[in-house]
Amino acid sequence: MSDLTPYLDQIRSRLKVSEIIGKDVRLIRKGNEFSGLCPFHKEKTPSFTLNDAKGFYHCFGCGAHGDAIHYVMQRSGMNFMNAVEHLAGLAGVILPEKKSTTSEEKIYYEILKVACEWFEENLKRSIGEKAREYLNLRGFTSKTIEEFHLGFAADKHQNQPSLYKTLLEKGFKRDKILSSGLIIQPNDGREPYDRFRGRVMFPINDLKGNVIAFGGRVLGDGQPKYLNSSDTSIFHKGKILYNFAQAQRHVTSDQPLIIVEGYFDVIALHQAGFKTAVAPLGTALTEDQLALLWRRNSQPLFCFDADLAGLRAGFRATKRALPLLTSEKTLRFCYLPKGEDPDSYIKANGKEAFTNILNSSRSLSETLWDSLIMAYQPSIESTPEEKAAFKKNVYAFVSEIADADVRHFYFEDFNEKLRQLWYKHKGKALVDKISTKQVVVPFQRHVLKKKLLSQKILLATLINHPTLIDNVAEQLALVEFDNESWQQLKQCILQNMNGDFSSLKEELHLKGFSSILEEILDKKIYLHAPFAQEGTDSKVALDRWEEIWNRVAWQESVKKDIKNSAENMKASFDEFEWQKMKALKSSLTHSS
Repeated sequence: MSDLTPYLDQIRSRLKVSEIIGKDVRLIRKGNEFSGLCPFHKEKTPSFTLNDAKGFYHCFGCGAHGDAIHYVMQRSGMNFMNAVEHLAGLAGVILPEKKSTTSEEKIYYEILKVACEWFEENLKRSIGEKAREYLNLRGFTSKTIEEFHLGFAADKHQNQPSLYKTLLEKGFKRDKILSSGLIIQPNDGREPYDRFRGRVMFPINDLKGNVIAFGGRVLGDGQPKYLNSSDTSIFHKGKILYNFAQAQRHVTSDQPLIIVEGYFDVIALHQAGFKTAVAPLGTALTEDQLALLWRRNSQPLFCFDADLAGLRAGFRATKRALPLLTSEKTLRFCYLPKGEDPDSYIKANGKEAFTNILNSSRSLSETLWDSLIMAYQPSIESTPEEKAAFKKNVYAFVSEIADADVRHFYFEDFNEKLRQLWYKHKGKALVDKISTKQVVVPFQRHVLKKKLLSQKILLATLINHPTLIDNVAEQLALVEFDNESWQQLKQCILQNMNGDFSSLKEELHLKGFSSILEEILDKKIYLHAPFAQEGTDSKVALDRWEEIWNRVAWQESVKKDIKNSAENMKASFDEFEWQKMKALKSSLTHSS
């Protein structure tokens, strides 16, 4: 490799020593320096210091000393070159190619390049017709398909060799082909076969633009829907982001990195002019991926679908980022309307509308607060013990923040939020305050204290908004009401209205449900669910009804999982099942 000096200078200028060491050590800022417990020897009083301006660390206890590269070498046991390559990846610095052309990694690059060309050719041939139709249906132009080097892995090769045989014919050795992440060797000794079959193919590139792996989307209803190459010496799915090499070149102060859920979202946004989109590779966001994002952008923006998977992904990203936050590193979040992804939303509403979604993004602190509101379900009527428990849980999350200054201001901010929660808005429904927010927050099904209250609101909303029943009849049928009279009322609604709900209350009175209606339509219910009242916005009522239904359905699902875990534990006395059952019970308790 050529002289590394300018590349090392780039790495040192882009990476702060505190950012690297802060992943392992809880640091406390003291002026221009940081201190903490030394990671290289056991100590009770901090003697380990570091200085970002000077770019080095030093321990007055054991004498450990060096810069970021030395730290990675000492901490992980890497050699110098591996440590440089690791930090270059985090810093977004492209190192010069190695002089050696016979290394194992070079061979992998060559194998993957041939595979990419092979997939691209398949897409153009007759065997790729259905794949081309699918991509056209998704709205991708030939220019976009070519730009992203999309391809096709056929299920049946129609008189042409498989990828495995093609690579053999190209002269690659069998052992290298098998360890490239593209081929599977059966344990019973049968002939190796291609990992990807019957799939649209997406090349995954490293920071230099080299193909290092592939993702494949199955055509039709096969499983798994998405499949990635297995990890190799040049590909670790938790260390790279799809399209990062291309996206980072377009980042500006007005155009942040946009993290979306998958390949198609990235490509659709790029085609629409949003060229900074990237995506994880089928796993929860990792610390390495966050570090990669922050190398190019201090406030990358997460834009997920408002379905359960998208909301959970956003919540996990929030929790993952907390220990790593600094005054210069944070995240923002926005969620698309339910049922939409970036592609469908832009096609239906245009680029300007999507830009407005991005511009309405919310801070990590706001997103975290709403996530905690969802997770622990506080209410205005919480007991002192419940308030104390919620405060304890809030503080537990904030305590994860390693940066002392950021942690301090999070505590201040959340203390004020707690004060407003318990006192400023006393007498008003907490849910009414939250429901005015534009963006749906992760897991926020509704802020309700008891399961029976949830069920009561489900019925009250439909009785006062009977035109919604057609929309949710199937979901309503799945609800098993704990109160037997409510269950009978549900059956009456579903069986006897015949699609004409204009006189629903009158019909229910005639069928003997007068006392039940009085119980359900108690005015106190509207303190918790103002949308359930007659005459309120039916669209809002429908959205809130579905949120509550999701919560009730989720609780029932957790109960089934608890029952299954209990049965498994009794049968096997398995520690994992015991811990799983405890965790499930805990989550159910917090949601009640």
